[in-house]
Amino acid sequence: MLRVARFLSAPLLLLAIALGVLALTSKPAQPMAVLNRFAAQPLVIAHRGGKGLWPENSLFAFQRASALGVDMLEMDLHLSRDGELVVIHDRTLERTTNGEGPVAALSLEQLQALDAGYNWSADGGQSYPYRGQGIRIPSFIEVLEHTPAKAKVIEIKVPDVGMEALLCDALTAHQQLDRVIVGSFYDRSLQLFREQCPGVATSAGPGSVRMLVALNWVGLGSLLSPSYQALQIPEAHNGLAIASPSLLKAAALRGLNVQLWTINEQPDMRRLLDLGAHALITDYPDRALQVLGRSTQISALED
Repeated sequence: MLRVARFLSAPLLLLAIALGVLALTSKPAQPMAVLNRFAAQPLVIAHRGGKGLWPENSLFAFQRASALGVDMLEMDLHLSRDGELVVIHDRTLERTTNGEGPVAALSLEQLQALDAGYNWSADGGQSYPYRGQGIRIPSFIEVLEHTPAKAKVIEIKVPDVGMEALLCDALTAHQQLDRVIVGSFYDRSLQLFREQCPGVATSAGPGSVRMLVALNWVGLGSLLSPSYQALQIPEAHNGLAIASPSLLKAAALRGLNVQLWTINEQPDMRRLLDLGAHALITDYPDRALQVLGRSTQISALED
Protein backbone atom coordinates (compact mmCIF):
# COMPACT_ATOMS: atom_id res chain seq x y z
CA MET A 1 0.00 0.00 0.00
CA LEU A 2 2.88 2.37 0.81
CA ARG A 3 4.35 1.82 -2.65
CA VAL A 4 0.97 2.50 -4.26
CA ALA A 5 0.58 5.68 -2.26
CA ARG A 6 4.02 6.86 -3.29
CA PHE A 7 3.31 5.95 -6.90
CA LEU A 8 0.12 8.00 -6.91
CA SER A 9 1.32 10.92 -4.85
CA ALA A 10 3.47 12.52 -7.56
CA PRO A 11 0.73 12.57 -10.28
CA LEU A 12 -1.82 13.81 -7.78
CA LEU A 13 0.52 16.54 -6.65
CA LEU A 14 1.13 17.60 -10.24
CA LEU A 15 -2.61 17.60 -10.89
CA ALA A 16 -3.22 19.72 -7.80
CA ILE A 17 -0.55 22.18 -8.91
CA ALA A 18 -2.01 22.36 -12.43
CA LEU A 19 -5.49 23.00 -11.08
CA GLY A 20 -4.10 25.65 -8.76
CA VAL A 21 -2.39 27.43 -11.63
CA LEU A 22 -5.58 27.28 -13.69
CA ALA A 23 -7.57 28.69 -10.81
CA LEU A 24 -5.15 31.60 -10.48
CA THR A 25 -4.87 32.35 -14.20
CA SER A 26 -8.39 31.66 -15.50
CA LYS A 27 -10.31 34.67 -16.72
CA PRO A 28 -14.01 35.18 -17.36
CA ALA A 29 -15.34 36.15 -20.77
CA GLN A 30 -14.91 39.69 -21.96
CA PRO A 31 -18.09 41.82 -21.91
CA MET A 32 -19.99 42.07 -25.20
CA ALA A 33 -20.49 45.52 -26.71
CA VAL A 34 -23.64 44.26 -28.40
CA LEU A 35 -25.33 43.90 -25.00
CA ASN A 36 -24.51 47.41 -23.78
CA ARG A 37 -27.78 48.78 -25.12
CA PHE A 38 -29.93 46.34 -23.15
CA ALA A 39 -31.10 46.45 -19.56
CA ALA A 40 -30.64 43.49 -17.24
CA GLN A 41 -33.92 41.83 -18.28
CA PRO A 42 -33.81 38.63 -20.39
CA LEU A 43 -33.56 39.05 -24.14
CA VAL A 44 -35.97 37.85 -26.82
CA ILE A 45 -34.18 36.61 -29.95
CA ALA A 46 -36.31 35.96 -33.03
CA HIS A 47 -35.11 32.64 -34.46
CA ARG A 48 -34.71 33.14 -38.23
CA GLY A 49 -36.75 36.29 -37.72
CA GLY A 50 -39.56 34.36 -36.00
CA LYS A 51 -40.21 31.48 -38.37
CA GLY A 52 -43.39 30.45 -36.60
CA LEU A 53 -45.00 33.79 -37.45
CA TRP A 54 -43.83 34.53 -41.01
CA PRO A 55 -41.46 33.21 -43.70
CA GLU A 56 -38.08 32.61 -42.11
CA ASN A 57 -34.86 34.46 -42.88
CA SER A 58 -36.64 37.05 -45.00
CA LEU A 59 -36.51 40.84 -44.87
CA PHE A 60 -40.23 40.70 -44.18
CA ALA A 61 -39.64 38.53 -41.11
CA PHE A 62 -36.77 40.67 -39.82
CA GLN A 63 -38.73 43.89 -40.25
CA ARG A 64 -41.88 42.47 -38.64
CA ALA A 65 -39.91 41.03 -35.72
CA SER A 66 -38.17 44.38 -35.25
CA ALA A 67 -41.53 46.14 -35.24
CA LEU A 68 -42.81 43.59 -32.73
CA GLY A 69 -40.06 44.71 -30.38
CA VAL A 70 -37.66 41.77 -30.20
CA ASP A 71 -34.18 42.45 -28.89
CA MET A 72 -32.19 40.52 -31.47
CA LEU A 73 -32.65 38.88 -34.87
CA GLU A 74 -31.17 35.43 -35.49
CA MET A 75 -30.20 34.47 -39.05
CA ASP A 76 -28.19 31.97 -41.10
CA LEU A 77 -25.62 32.59 -43.83
CA HIS A 78 -24.77 30.66 -46.98
CA LEU A 79 -22.74 31.61 -50.02
CA SER A 80 -24.17 31.98 -53.51
CA ARG A 81 -22.40 30.71 -56.63
CA ASP A 82 -21.09 34.21 -57.34
CA GLY A 83 -19.69 34.67 -53.84
CA GLU A 84 -22.44 36.69 -52.18
CA LEU A 85 -23.53 36.12 -48.59
CA VAL A 86 -27.20 35.13 -48.58
CA VAL A 87 -29.56 34.62 -45.67
CA ILE A 88 -31.09 31.15 -45.71
CA HIS A 89 -30.92 28.20 -43.33
CA ASP A 90 -30.78 25.09 -45.52
CA ARG A 91 -28.08 24.06 -47.98
CA THR A 92 -30.88 23.36 -50.46
CA LEU A 93 -33.89 25.35 -51.63
CA GLU A 94 -36.82 22.94 -51.55
CA ARG A 95 -38.08 23.38 -47.97
CA THR A 96 -38.59 27.15 -47.98
CA THR A 97 -38.81 28.21 -51.65
CA ASN A 98 -40.21 27.14 -55.00
CA GLY A 99 -36.67 26.39 -56.18
CA GLU A 100 -34.65 23.19 -56.28
CA GLY A 101 -31.07 22.18 -55.66
CA PRO A 102 -28.19 23.59 -53.64
CA VAL A 103 -28.07 27.26 -52.68
CA ALA A 104 -24.42 27.33 -53.73
CA ALA A 105 -25.33 26.32 -57.30
CA LEU A 106 -27.20 29.56 -58.03
CA SER A 107 -26.13 33.18 -58.34
CA LEU A 108 -27.60 35.88 -56.13
CA GLU A 109 -29.79 37.04 -59.00
CA GLN A 110 -31.13 33.53 -59.55
CA LEU A 111 -31.74 33.01 -55.83
CA GLN A 112 -33.63 36.27 -55.54
CA ALA A 113 -35.91 35.30 -58.42
CA LEU A 114 -37.35 32.54 -56.19
CA ASP A 115 -40.37 32.85 -53.91
CA ALA A 116 -39.07 32.56 -50.32
CA GLY A 117 -42.60 32.64 -48.91
CA TYR A 118 -43.82 29.81 -51.10
CA ASN A 119 -43.92 26.99 -48.56
CA TRP A 120 -44.74 28.89 -45.35
CA SER A 121 -47.98 27.76 -43.75
CA ALA A 122 -49.44 28.27 -40.30
CA ASP A 123 -52.07 25.54 -40.68
CA GLY A 124 -50.13 22.50 -41.83
CA GLY A 125 -50.48 23.18 -45.53
CA GLN A 126 -54.15 24.15 -45.64
CA SER A 127 -53.13 27.58 -46.90
CA TYR A 128 -50.01 29.44 -48.05
CA PRO A 129 -50.69 33.11 -47.35
CA TYR A 130 -47.29 34.43 -48.43
CA ARG A 131 -47.06 32.85 -51.87
CA GLY A 132 -46.65 35.40 -54.61
CA GLN A 133 -46.17 38.27 -52.16
CA GLY A 134 -42.70 39.23 -53.33
CA ILE A 135 -40.82 37.65 -50.42
CA ARG A 136 -37.35 36.58 -51.54
CA ILE A 137 -34.03 35.33 -50.20
CA PRO A 138 -32.18 38.44 -48.99
CA SER A 139 -28.51 39.11 -49.33
CA PHE A 140 -26.78 39.71 -46.03
CA ILE A 141 -25.91 43.23 -47.17
CA GLU A 142 -29.63 43.96 -47.62
CA VAL A 143 -30.33 42.80 -44.07
CA LEU A 144 -27.59 45.05 -42.70
CA GLU A 145 -28.93 47.99 -44.69
CA HIS A 146 -32.58 47.47 -43.74
CA THR A 147 -32.04 46.74 -40.03
CA PRO A 148 -28.93 48.76 -39.15
CA ALA A 149 -29.81 49.44 -35.53
CA LYS A 150 -31.04 45.97 -34.62
CA ALA A 151 -28.71 43.57 -32.80
CA LYS A 152 -28.17 40.28 -34.60
CA VAL A 153 -27.15 36.68 -33.98
CA ILE A 154 -25.46 35.35 -37.13
CA GLU A 155 -24.66 31.71 -37.87
CA ILE A 156 -22.02 30.67 -40.39
CA LYS A 157 -23.56 27.58 -41.98
CA VAL A 158 -20.78 26.39 -44.31
CA PRO A 159 -17.07 26.05 -43.46
CA ASP A 160 -14.06 26.37 -45.74
CA VAL A 161 -15.62 28.65 -48.37
CA GLY A 162 -14.29 32.00 -47.17
CA MET A 163 -17.46 33.19 -45.45
CA GLU A 164 -15.60 34.34 -42.34
CA ALA A 165 -13.65 37.06 -44.17
CA LEU A 166 -16.70 38.14 -46.17
CA LEU A 167 -18.74 38.43 -42.99
CA CYS A 168 -16.06 40.47 -41.24
CA ASP A 169 -15.74 42.78 -44.25
CA ALA A 170 -19.51 43.32 -44.44
CA LEU A 171 -19.83 44.09 -40.73
CA THR A 172 -16.89 46.48 -40.93
CA ALA A 173 -18.21 48.29 -44.00
CA HIS A 174 -21.63 48.76 -42.40
CA GLN A 175 -20.23 49.67 -38.97
CA GLN A 176 -22.02 46.82 -37.20
CA LEU A 177 -19.09 45.04 -35.58
CA ASP A 178 -20.51 45.91 -32.15
CA ARG A 179 -24.06 44.84 -32.97
CA VAL A 180 -23.66 41.13 -33.57
CA ILE A 181 -22.89 37.75 -32.04
CA VAL A 182 -21.41 35.30 -34.53
CA GLY A 183 -21.83 31.55 -34.11
CA SER A 184 -21.32 28.33 -36.02
CA PHE A 185 -21.50 24.58 -35.59
CA TYR A 186 -17.96 24.49 -37.00
CA ASP A 187 -15.22 25.26 -34.48
CA ARG A 188 -12.69 26.02 -37.19
CA SER A 189 -14.97 28.65 -38.73
CA LEU A 190 -15.34 30.35 -35.38
CA GLN A 191 -11.60 30.28 -34.75
CA LEU A 192 -10.90 31.73 -38.18
CA PHE A 193 -13.53 34.44 -37.71
CA ARG A 194 -12.05 35.40 -34.32
CA GLU A 195 -8.61 35.71 -35.90
CA GLN A 196 -9.90 37.81 -38.79
CA CYS A 197 -12.37 39.92 -36.82
CA PRO A 198 -10.99 40.27 -33.27
CA GLY A 199 -13.22 41.96 -30.76
CA VAL A 200 -16.49 40.84 -32.34
CA ALA A 201 -18.64 38.81 -29.96
CA THR A 202 -18.93 35.09 -30.70
CA SER A 203 -20.76 32.14 -29.21
CA ALA A 204 -19.30 28.82 -28.15
CA GLY A 205 -18.74 26.25 -30.86
CA PRO A 206 -19.63 22.58 -30.29
CA GLY A 207 -16.16 21.71 -28.98
CA SER A 208 -16.30 24.55 -26.46
CA VAL A 209 -19.77 23.51 -25.33
CA ARG A 210 -18.59 19.94 -24.76
CA MET A 211 -15.61 21.23 -22.77
CA LEU A 212 -17.79 23.39 -20.54
CA VAL A 213 -20.26 20.55 -19.96
CA ALA A 214 -17.41 18.18 -19.06
CA LEU A 215 -15.77 20.67 -16.69
CA ASN A 216 -19.09 21.36 -15.06
CA TRP A 217 -19.74 17.63 -14.54
CA VAL A 218 -16.55 17.33 -12.50
CA GLY A 219 -17.08 20.61 -10.67
CA LEU A 220 -14.34 22.54 -12.49
CA GLY A 221 -16.43 24.97 -14.51
CA SER A 222 -14.89 27.87 -12.62
CA LEU A 223 -11.50 27.13 -14.26
CA LEU A 224 -12.75 27.94 -17.76
CA SER A 225 -11.25 30.91 -19.63
CA PRO A 226 -13.72 31.34 -22.52
CA SER A 227 -12.64 32.65 -25.91
CA TYR A 228 -16.31 33.38 -26.56
CA GLN A 229 -18.93 35.53 -24.85
CA ALA A 230 -22.25 33.76 -25.48
CA LEU A 231 -23.36 30.22 -24.73
CA GLN A 232 -26.11 29.25 -27.18
CA ILE A 233 -27.37 25.80 -26.28
CA PRO A 234 -30.51 23.64 -26.35
CA GLU A 235 -32.04 22.49 -23.11
CA ALA A 236 -31.15 18.91 -24.06
CA HIS A 237 -29.43 17.04 -26.90
CA ASN A 238 -30.00 13.39 -27.78
CA GLY A 239 -31.73 12.85 -24.45
CA LEU A 240 -28.86 14.37 -22.49
CA ALA A 241 -29.63 17.41 -20.35
CA ILE A 242 -27.40 20.33 -21.31
CA ALA A 243 -28.94 23.41 -19.72
CA SER A 244 -28.80 22.21 -16.12
CA PRO A 245 -29.04 24.67 -13.23
CA SER A 246 -25.40 24.06 -12.34
CA LEU A 247 -24.23 24.66 -15.93
CA LEU A 248 -26.19 27.90 -16.22
CA LYS A 249 -24.73 29.06 -12.91
CA ALA A 250 -21.18 28.12 -13.93
CA ALA A 251 -21.59 29.85 -17.28
CA ALA A 252 -22.91 33.02 -15.68
CA LEU A 253 -19.99 33.07 -13.24
CA ARG A 254 -17.61 32.91 -16.21
CA GLY A 255 -19.28 35.99 -17.70
CA LEU A 256 -21.18 34.13 -20.42
CA ASN A 257 -24.56 35.23 -21.72
CA VAL A 258 -26.64 32.03 -21.80
CA GLN A 259 -29.06 31.91 -24.73
CA LEU A 260 -31.30 28.86 -25.05
CA TRP A 261 -32.74 27.52 -28.30
CA THR A 262 -35.28 26.81 -29.69
CA ILE A 263 -37.81 27.55 -26.93
CA ASN A 264 -41.35 27.85 -28.26
CA GLU A 265 -43.76 26.99 -25.44
CA GLN A 266 -44.50 29.50 -22.71
CA PRO A 267 -44.26 27.07 -19.76
CA ASP A 268 -40.76 26.13 -20.96
CA MET A 269 -39.88 29.78 -21.36
CA ARG A 270 -40.91 30.57 -17.78
CA ARG A 271 -39.10 27.55 -16.37
CA LEU A 272 -35.84 28.27 -18.18
CA LEU A 273 -35.90 31.93 -17.28
CA ASP A 274 -36.33 30.89 -13.66
CA LEU A 275 -33.26 28.65 -14.08
CA GLY A 276 -31.22 31.67 -15.10
CA ALA A 277 -31.38 31.85 -18.90
CA HIS A 278 -30.32 35.27 -20.14
CA ALA A 279 -32.07 35.00 -23.50
CA LEU A 280 -34.64 32.90 -25.36
CA ILE A 281 -34.12 32.07 -29.02
CA THR A 282 -37.63 31.33 -30.28
CA ASP A 283 -39.75 30.82 -33.39
CA TYR A 284 -42.55 32.67 -31.57
CA PRO A 285 -41.08 35.89 -30.17
CA ASP A 286 -44.56 37.18 -29.40
CA ARG A 287 -44.98 34.41 -26.82
CA ALA A 288 -41.65 35.24 -25.17
CA LEU A 289 -42.55 38.92 -25.01
CA GLN A 290 -45.83 37.99 -23.33
CA VAL A 291 -44.01 35.89 -20.74
CA LEU A 292 -41.80 38.86 -19.95
CA GLY A 293 -44.78 41.20 -19.69
CA ARG A 294 -43.74 43.22 -22.71
CA SER A 295 -45.88 44.56 -25.54
CA THR A 296 -46.74 42.24 -28.40
CA GLN A 297 -48.34 44.88 -30.60
CA ILE A 298 -46.72 45.42 -34.00
CA SER A 299 -45.64 49.07 -34.17
CA ALA A 300 -45.87 51.05 -37.39
CA LEU A 301 -43.21 50.00 -39.87
CA GLU A 302 -41.12 52.60 -41.57
CA ASP A 303 -41.34 52.83 -45.34
